[in-house]
Amino acid sequence: YGYTVGKSLALALVDRDFAGEGTALSVHVVGEERPARVVAASPYDPLGKAMRQ
Repeated sequence: YGYTVGKSLALALVDRDFAGEGTALSVHVVGEERPARVVAASPYDPLGKAMRQ
């Protein structure tokens, strides 16, 4: 869990067929399947630029 971004985060190696931004995936977390999606940009925004758009 990323407290700074308020979301669960994961880093994974995935096959190219599934690596496109926005691709829906599922991951196993503590024995449960959870939804996930591929993001290209880092969700961390230390300068707050996303809030100023």
